[in-house]
Amino acid sequence: MGKIIIVAGVPGAGKSTLLYEAWKRVEKEMKYSILSFGTEMLNLCREAGLVSHRDDMRNLNPDIQEEMQWRVTKRISERPENILLDTHCAIKTGSGSYLPGLTPRMLERMSPSAIILVDAHEAEIRGRRKLDKSRPMRTIEANDDILEHKVINRAYAAAFSARSGCLLRIIQNNTGEFERAVQEFIDTLRFIGVEKFISQAAEKPKDKEPNSNGASKTARSKSKA
Repeated sequence: MGKIIIVAGVPGAGKSTLLYEAWKRVEKEMKYSILSFGTEMLNLCREAGLVSHRDDMRNLNPDIQEEMQWRVTKRISERPENILLDTHCAIKTGSGSYLPGLTPRMLERMSPSAIILVDAHEAEIRGRRKLDKSRPMRTIEANDDILEHKVINRAYAAAFSARSGCLLRIIQNNTGEFERAVQEFIDTLRFIGVEKFISQAAEKPKDKEPNSNGASKTARSKSKA
């Protein structure tokens, strides 16, 4: 399994658009694949005959949702490539309550390198949802409801980061700030992609270093004794 970076945000924050644009610019350099957790789960739920539309998944029984999340997680963690995982930190159910988008065993199985949380102003999110013709069944919430979801999202993201010990980055994606948001996303990817190595010479214990005759310091000390 390669590195997994979780990219999350409330619906309408523009995470998928931001993710795809950043990926296009660093695809050759970073070698990541984009994967949508929601699409993978929708396909699995359809195979099981549980739903017909994406928005139906929010109304599934919590135990069924968790089981399907776990099955998708196992599928994703078995893939060999580096993955940018488009998903949600908090799932708002049909009852108005919230479910975590990631559970402790999911985090342990995926062991993410980072969580990137994409955010925007409530009014912007609401406006983007109205313009999204691909989701006609989506509920258009009031600004206060969106704000509540955003607060829960941040709390969950911080908890997930602490649980897995991974990096957390929050990026604002408001109108007129897209280029800055893309650059922040790319900078985060590059930061995560830096590997630090300790040279073998630095790791070698000093008392094992050979002298000019090939004997170690340890051997010399023994001969003196």
